[in-house]
Amino acid sequence: MNYFSPRVAGIVIGLFVLFLALPTSAAPAISTSYSTIGTDKASVNADGIDQARINVVVKNTNLLQISGANVTLQSSRGALDEITPPTAVTSLAGRVTFLVRSLKNGTSTYSAIADGVPLGKTIQVSYSNGLILPLDVGDLIKIPDDGNASTQPDSAVYYYASNGRRYVFPNEKVYASWYPDFNYVKTIPIDQMSLIPIGGNVTYRPGSTFVKFQTDVKTYVPTKGGVLRWIQTEEVARGYYGANWNQRVDDISEGFYTNYTMGTPIANYLDLALDMVQSSTKTINANLGLGAP
Repeated sequence: MNYFSPRVAGIVIGLFVLFLALPTSAAPAISTSYSTIGTDKASVNADGIDQARINVVVKNTNLLQISGANVTLQSSRGALDEITPPTAVTSLAGRVTFLVRSLKNGTSTYSAIADGVPLGKTIQVSYSNGLILPLDVGDLIKIPDDGNASTQPDSAVYYYASNGRRYVFPNEKVYASWYPDFNYVKTIPIDQMSLIPIGGNVTYRPGSTFVKFQTDVKTYVPTKGGVLRWIQTEEVARGYYGANWNQRVDDISEGFYTNYTMGTPIANYLDLALDMVQSSTKTINANLGLGAP
């Protein structure tokens, strides 16, 4: 077997150490000058359906496309615009594509951040032909009464949320868990109502009462986001509402089962304070997970 002589071995080791000591060149940085942002159209209907396509191409200082970069698109109007996806990874061509849409009239300025580096370029998209009524988040709205007692659409009441959508109250009991009367319901023209997409159903106010499904023997407490928590024993129920607890139970039609999800069962009434549940979710907007108000 052949071996290196001590002298040769020393030379080899020395060259290896020298190689490790040589400075390595860093990958070229993202270029804010060469990276681009563009859109396929600058005007979009504010109907939550029509959309513009925004393309971002990330390049480095050598004018080469950068693949694998995490890019986030931001709107100057924040949550008023829907951006899909909110973050994307550049392809081999250094490109990512976002779809933008809105339910609010106005002009949005879009900018992009790649791997934490603001690209410094913007593109504008204007939204029009949307809702012209000055509705506020939390407004209760309905269409005018048509005078026909046999029709139902004119009796439906909706909650206007911060995402520009309307959420319907399935019945008066759900409505009563949030509001004491109908004094603040606004009537708006049907053509304007049709511009507001339906977001879903309103669920019971958290901690407001007990509920059960008509063919289910279990009794639940509604909590934030439509999460139902099973009250495991009558002792727990009495801990909340005393001996007459069964008078505080509302039946829910099985047709609305999918509006709710199941949470952790309650084995002791001290495990869940109803007053804290109520105070932590004071508005339907918050209950929907859309934030204040």
